[in-house]
Amino acid sequence: MFATMLPPAATSPAPAAEEIALRQIAGPREVVLRLHDAAGDPGAEAYVVEADDVVGPAGGKAAIASVVTFTGPMSPAVKQAADRAERDRIGPEMAAHATSTVRVLRLWQPERRRKVVVVMTVDQPALESGFRRITTMELLPGEDPALLPGPDHVEIFEVSS
Repeated sequence: MFATMLPPAATSPAPAAEEIALRQIAGPREVVLRLHDAAGDPGAEAYVVEADDVVGPAGGKAAIASVVTFTGPMSPAVKQAADRAERDRIGPEMAAHATSTVRVLRLWQPERRRKVVVVMTVDQPALESGFRRITTMELLPGEDPALLPGPDHVEIFEVSS
């Protein structure tokens, strides 16, 4: 599966299995996150969908999203450390403490070595609670903080579809 994040009027490189319209809360930006089956031609700007996880109680409808961007290029060591942090620390912690439905898409752009994490939840307080939890977590044994530089920027969007 691959994903694209393009302006609403942009032509998609392939038919989308799912489209999620996002409108920036504190700015003019609008994008459509399109998820595509692996059969299509992703194009050079597409992201590989490394994970598409839903955690928390079922039934919530996404109303707010954060787009967390690690601009890159990420070195192999930084990518490996980030993958471990997501898999072994952040993901399990969020799953254990989610009080509302949360969907997390982890996207990787191999040509630019860029990572984007899209977190969608039912409301802003749930999103903020998740951010607080992540930023106060202890590192696991063997995690090197020098290899976990944090995102380059975070944008908050309303989910309109």
